[in-house]
Order: sequence, then C-alpha cells, then structure tokens
Amino acid sequence: MSKEIKTKGVIKRIVIYVRVSTVEQAEEGNSLITQQKICREYADKNEYEVVEVFVERGESAKTANRTELQRMLQFVANKKNNVNAVVVYKIDRLSRNTDDYSQLRLMLKRYGVSIKSVTEQIEDTPVGRFMENMMANVAQFDNDVRTERCVGGMRNAISEGRYVWTAPVGYSNVKVAGKATIAPSDMAPLVLRAFQLVATGLQTTDSIRLQITKEGLVKKNGKPVSKGYFYAMLCNELYTGLIIKFGEIYKGTFEVIVPSELFAQVQRVLKNKGHKVSEYKTDNPEFPLRRFVFSPQGLKLTGSFAKGKYPFYRFGGKGSNYQRDELQRRFEFFMDSYCFRNDQVAKLKRFVREKFHNATQEKRKEASALETKLIEYASTKDSLIQKNLKGVVSDSILKQQLDSIEKKELEDRASLAMLGNTVGSPEEVLEFIEEYLTSPSTIWKKANISTQIKLQWFQFPSGTIYDGKEFGTTKVSSVFKAKEVILSPLSATVDFIGLYWDGIVDELHQWSKVMYFAQSLNLSPLLS
Repeated sequence: MSKEIKTKGVIKRIVIYVRVSTVEQAEEGNSLITQQKICREYADKNEYEVVEVFVERGESAKTANRTELQRMLQFVANKKNNVNAVVVYKIDRLSRNTDDYSQLRLMLKRYGVSIKSVTEQIEDTPVGRFMENMMANVAQFDNDVRTERCVGGMRNAISEGRYVWTAPVGYSNVKVAGKATIAPSDMAPLVLRAFQLVATGLQTTDSIRLQITKEGLVKKNGKPVSKGYFYAMLCNELYTGLIIKFGEIYKGTFEVIVPSELFAQVQRVLKNKGHKVSEYKTDNPEFPLRRFVFSPQGLKLTGSFAKGKYPFYRFGGKGSNYQRDELQRRFEFFMDSYCFRNDQVAKLKRFVREKFHNATQEKRKEASALETKLIEYASTKDSLIQKNLKGVVSDSILKQQLDSIEKKELEDRASLAMLGNTVGSPEEVLEFIEEYLTSPSTIWKKANISTQIKLQWFQFPSGTIYDGKEFGTTKVSSVFKAKEVILSPLSATVDFIGLYWDGIVDELHQWSKVMYFAQSLNLSPLLS
C-alpha cells in the first residue's frame, strides 16, 4: 500500500480497533494479539502514529452498541485527540451489519476520520468505495448465513427434544451422546421444593424465595435469585419438560424437575394470590396481540403508534407494518373459525356429562378423604384446647400435640391443593361460557386487557403465527378440538361416546383446569 500519511510534514494519527466475538477467543487472546500485531505493522510501514488501541473482548458485531466501540467513537470525536483514521484488521471487525457500518462510516467522516483495513483495499475512489460497500455486504451475508444455520440447528435440536440455550437454575448445560442438552443440577431438589411450597398457598411467594435461598438456592454465578427471577422460574414450563420456542411447543427428552400437575397448581396459586403479572411484564390494552403472535421466523409481534396517533403492529420492531384494527379484525375472524354451533354445544355437553365423572373419580375420592382428615384435625384441636382449659392436658402437651397436628394438616392441605379443582362438573363451565364457544371474538372484544390475554392463550396455547396474510397455530384448546370430532363425517353415523371420541378423552380429562379458567376470568359480567 502507498504511503499517504505525511501531509505538510504532519504525521497521521490513528487508533487501532480489534475485536473477537466469543469469550473463548478473548480468553485465549490469540486472535486479539494477532490483529494488534498486524495492525501495528501496518502503522509502522505507513509511518502512522498509534495514539490508542481499543480491544473488544467477546462482543458480537451484529450491533453497534459495544463498549469499546462506543469509547472509540467518543475518543475520535474529541478534536484534541486529532485522530485521522481508524485501522482495523478487516471491515467485519468493525461491523457485520451494513446499516450499522454505513452509519459508523458517516459518523467518522464527520469527524474527519477515515477507515483503513489492513487486509482489504479501501481507497477514496468510486471503485474503492464500491469495494468497501461490497466487503460490508459480504460481512453481513456471512453473518446472516451463520444466523440461519444457527436457527436451523436450534430447530433441529428442539425437534429432537434437546434444549440448547442457557439452562435455568436447576438445570445444567451438558452433552449426551455428543449433543448439547440439559440435565438436572444439584439445585434441582431446591427448585422442586420451591414449587411444592408455593403450591400449598400457605406462604407468600417472596417468603418462600427467602426460605429457599437460605436453604442454598443460588444462580450459576453464586448470586441469590431476585424476586423477578424467582417469579419467572415459577412460570417456566421448561421444568415440566416442555420447550417453547419459535411459537411452538416441543416435548423435551431431558429429565423433568416439576410434575405438570404441580406446575398447574402453582399457576393457580399465583393467580389466586393476585400476583400482578404487570409487575414483570406490561400488557398494553391498545395492543392485546403483542407477544402472542409470531412471524414464521419466530419474531414476536410488537405494537406502537406511528406519528403519535396511528396504531400499527410489526414483528420484532422492524419489517412490515400492519394496521392495528385490520390485523385484530383478521384475528377475530380466525378465533371465530373455531366457533361452535348451538347443536354442537349440546352434543359436547352430552359427551362431557358421561365422561367427566369417570375421569375424575379417583381424584374426587382422594380429595374427599383429605377433606375428612382436615375436619378431623380441626375437631381434635378443639377437643385438646377444651381439655387444656379444664386442666386435663398440660400446656406443654397441648403445644406438642398441636404442633404435630398442624404439621400433618399442612402436608394434607398441600396434597389437596395439588389435586386441583375436583368439585362441580365441566358441564357447568360449558353453560357458563357457552356464548364464548359460539362467538369467541364477541367476548374477546368486550373483555379488558387481562381477560383478553387469558382468552387468547386459552384458545391457542402455543400462540398464533401470522405470515402477512393469514393466521395459523400449532395447538388449539381441547375445548375446540372436540369440535373436530363433532364435525367428523363419521360422527353422524357413529355414536359420539365410541371410538371416534377416544382421541380427545385424555385432553377432556383436564376439565378441572377449564373450570378454574372460567372462574378466574370472571366472565359472568360479560355474559349477563
């Protein structure tokens, strides 16, 4: 390369910027040392004065929000430093995003600072500028290809039931047969205990967090779990063996820490205690579909007002805008595509009436036995107190007996809580939400934001996907799955309690959850 430094006897002042994208590379230091060595040799060859070296350790070039890059921009912006150029090993060390690179180049140009690549020819000529743009595009293309391969690899992994992201507390990232996944760590028993304590509903969530922390529950960095992290842990379905990614749900092949029944009970307890989800996650009544609808690429839907007054949705904060009211109208149409006719609701009630009793018989027996024991505990405690007042039982014996009873009572209340709702009949629920089954969008439009969110996730447990034209989903509530059997061409000739209902019997056994759903939504004001 030609020498272009000395202008009227003044030596050109430069800064060197080097970067590696992974922590492993940063710790090994080989790439950083090599980059610095070649950049300094380039400076010596061209008689540049190196005034500062900025070393970026383990940060990706996908974004311009990097610690050392920002510090470098501040340094060159200061006229006192009199910087003439930024020297990099390759353009992709500076940025792998064409938009970011263009912004960086324009910003540096305003400061009178040029970009020099040691291994690439960059000249301030039409051909040189064209080549510079080409190299920036190649860097982004390479980055996009890597991202696509990475996402493809992730999809393949979860289709095999493997979780390849950073493991939450209670799990460790491991390799099984040479493939990445997760396995329970030594924190797993404490995570399970936290769920069991919350399931009883006898203590506040934060008091349980503090108790479990004292017993040894910490994050991987050794720090105690915060309130927000603990609540997120209690709501994380990964502990039940489910991987929820890219708008879909997969069954993991790793060991489950929390049984699904226990997890469901914890969610009921959290809702019954009035835990405000908005404390951790804000729902906007203007945009009820945010974070519920996904693009085919897995981006979540966001929403905002353009120019302060025009509401639009978009995916991931970028890409095409969708007029809010039109997108919600399409979503309402999609909800109603699963609606029931009145005769179908009657047929569903008939089936539920015959099937539900047998499906929950054992649970009801167990719940009845536990309730009987709780009544006996109360009676025994009253009897002991009366005997104590009469002097028949001493204070020390009374305390000992009461402590023993209360311990048993606590255990039985926890067992009863984990059984869930065993009272009533799903038919009562159907009566209660019949209007919702026949016209889901009508109820959805009337509801407040909290109820809208619950209705959305109830009908479509895995969320929905919008491809720019139509909505789709990978999973529909068991209530609406029953319709598929009702509408079967065979259902008119085959009795509905026979073979063609067997495929959904397992899901309809979960009607106790639907009962709680109707109660928690408090739909009666909407249906009156």
